[in-house]
Amino acid sequence: MTITAIIFIVAALILLAQVPVIGFYIRAVYYGLCLMIGGLLGGIASIPSGKSTNNHFRMFRIFQAMTWPMGIKFEIRNSEILNDEKPYIIIANHQSALDVLGMSYAWPVNCIVMLKSSLRYFPGFNLCAYLCESVYINRFSKEKAHKTVDSTLAEIVEKKRKVWIYPEGTRNPEPTLLPFKKGAFILAKQAKIPIVPCVFSTHKYFYNQSELKLTGGRCIIDILPEVDSAKFETVDELSAHCRQIMQAHREKLDNEAANLNR
Repeated sequence: MTITAIIFIVAALILLAQVPVIGFYIRAVYYGLCLMIGGLLGGIASIPSGKSTNNHFRMFRIFQAMTWPMGIKFEIRNSEILNDEKPYIIIANHQSALDVLGMSYAWPVNCIVMLKSSLRYFPGFNLCAYLCESVYINRFSKEKAHKTVDSTLAEIVEKKRKVWIYPEGTRNPEPTLLPFKKGAFILAKQAKIPIVPCVFSTHKYFYNQSELKLTGGRCIIDILPEVDSAKFETVDELSAHCRQIMQAHREKLDNEAANLNR
């Protein structure tokens, strides 16, 4: 294939990406390729360093550069809270696969992420996850899930790890947060570490799968003050409190996002 042909194909795809419906699929496939190829390139570049949570930053830079043409911008607030060196559990609302890009702008040092086990088989991304010491959790087996929580607890204690968890357990584009799973809060109570809530504003102004919409846009990420897990007698009380403050803040950010995306 000649350079002229390649340029022609790229130009055609760029033009088609501006067309509704067709553009959605082109952009969605492109984003998926960014996850695969970015993870693979970042993984290969990280092999000399071995397994390390620091590999995240190398891979995130590659991923951000590759997704730049999509025009999705993230504004992070109160990021200084993430600079605390002590371990904590960071919990965030989960709307879509675009959260992978969002988390790259709010990633703390010495942090691992808890992923659903099916992502173990996502090409490219799985190499990235392996070298970043990510943790897979089987949501459909309580026994395996408990083992994952126990091993993660050991990591927190021994290596002072921070852990990123999506407590809703699945993607949820709706404005109301789903009931939280208990894993994050069990970890926080057992390890005697705080919870740091991270709230993302709605994606609906630039992404809506049911409407086949995927365009450029802006999303706000706000890091809330840490929640002392020791102040709550039970896991359920801690979970309910975190969900309440995140829901209230999500509504506030969604209102601001409406103005940013006009």
